[in-house]
Amino acid sequence: MAVELRPPAARPEPPPRRSGLGDVLRQAWREYRSMRTALVLLVVLAGASILGSLFPQEGVSPQRVDQYFLDHPALAPVLERLGLFDVFGSAWYMAIYLALLGALVACLVPRTRGLVRVLRSRPPRGGDLGRYRTRAAFDTPAAPDQALRAARGVLRRHRFRLATHEGEVAGEKGYLREAASLLFHVSLLVLLVGLAYGKGYGYRGQAAIVEGETWANARVGYDSFSPGRFFGPGRLAPFQLRLDDFTNSFHADNTPREFVSRLTALDLDGRVTQSQRVAPNRPMTVDGVRIFQSDYGYVPLVRVRDRDGRELLAPQEVLTLRDPASEWSTGAVKVTRTDPQVGLELTMFTGLRTAPDCPGGAPFCNDPRLVRPVLVVLAWQGDLRADRAQSVFTLDRTRLEPLGDRPLLLGPGQSGRLANGLEVSFTGLKQYSVFTLASDPGVPLVAVAAALLLAGLVPSLYVTRRRVWVRAVPAGPGVTRVELAGLALQGKPAFEIELARLAEQVRRGTLDPPDRAT
Repeated sequence: MAVELRPPAARPEPPPRRSGLGDVLRQAWREYRSMRTALVLLVVLAGASILGSLFPQEGVSPQRVDQYFLDHPALAPVLERLGLFDVFGSAWYMAIYLALLGALVACLVPRTRGLVRVLRSRPPRGGDLGRYRTRAAFDTPAAPDQALRAARGVLRRHRFRLATHEGEVAGEKGYLREAASLLFHVSLLVLLVGLAYGKGYGYRGQAAIVEGETWANARVGYDSFSPGRFFGPGRLAPFQLRLDDFTNSFHADNTPREFVSRLTALDLDGRVTQSQRVAPNRPMTVDGVRIFQSDYGYVPLVRVRDRDGRELLAPQEVLTLRDPASEWSTGAVKVTRTDPQVGLELTMFTGLRTAPDCPGGAPFCNDPRLVRPVLVVLAWQGDLRADRAQSVFTLDRTRLEPLGDRPLLLGPGQSGRLANGLEVSFTGLKQYSVFTLASDPGVPLVAVAAALLLAGLVPSLYVTRRRVWVRAVPAGPGVTRVELAGLALQGKPAFEIELARLAEQVRRGTLDPPDRAT
């Protein structure tokens, strides 16, 4: 009977495996913990931070936010719903920030574990040395054991971690580079935490202090105050500041040279704790609060009496706003004890000059040096609307009319009368300094991050990872064949020269007496 042999039927290929939810989640986790994701989130966070400078922020300037609503009544509500008037406190900004922190941690943990495993393990065997591109070989009359001892000595001098296998020595070095890379990324994590902590629990404010006066570090004493989201008034450091003296000077061409304040810090009992000259680039630190000299101005003392000599306004310190370009200052005095009320617009010149002493044929100009102070007083009368919130530096002219047709020009100690008989006196002149006070508890963390970043960056640039294997086998009577092979992860072109030098040093070591080869 004939038997027909048939080839076995081909097995059908199994259908491709469909990815389940677990596979999708594992792939998403791998993508999330990659350094690429952390860099993308860092760029997104930087872009989101830019929005905080494009739009006025509630925590910094609520007045500008209100003005934005008045100027853009249709757009402002949309921006408010998107959180663009409180970018750094919005839920979406915090989500990006936390996602970035999580990505950094998720990236660092497995890399740290991998580095620890590598450092705890021994350098592996080289296997077939012929598969490596960088190799060297030589023959030596030394025995294989002597050749391997010479190789261990050479590699140890070059700071390789060593492991001895049968007929072979394996060495590796350069893992400081990986550790430094991890340290660099840890520094980014510490930096982000320090910035968030400092901005959340710190504050920044400005205060003006008149010469000879003492200012207390209390919320009500600040002219402007920008607290962190988690900052409470109870965190203000208990101290006082006294402005002992202020000086400013100019170059020969009348450009500013420097302005310096002599500042004394006191505790709440009035005891002096420290004293220092404070300049724009020389801040003072009191109880963790850095104090910067940011501006200055002039304080004329103005007194107002009625026609009978009764004092309507005792000598009052009037803070004025200084124009840095011209060095003249403007301010306002409001006399509410008259009927109608009287408002005085003040313009103070540090050194008033008139034509023909002014350049360009101008009718008047100002010398920035305090050589001839003159107070120009322009009077108004009517309703000052003193019951409404308004600037202390200007008058609300909506219900005022001019009082007289000529301003008063007063020097220090001089007086003049207005058209209604009121006497205005320029009794004296002081100066004031504007200080910026900043508390940032995250500065130590940022400093640590900077040190870690530098400590991680330098080895990452200069340390290279290397693996070298040395094998010694008999090649004939009295001859040993020594083979070297290596693997370089960085600086591959230079590694060929390095391996050739190692081979030469090993060869010389095999020719030394046994006691020296060890």
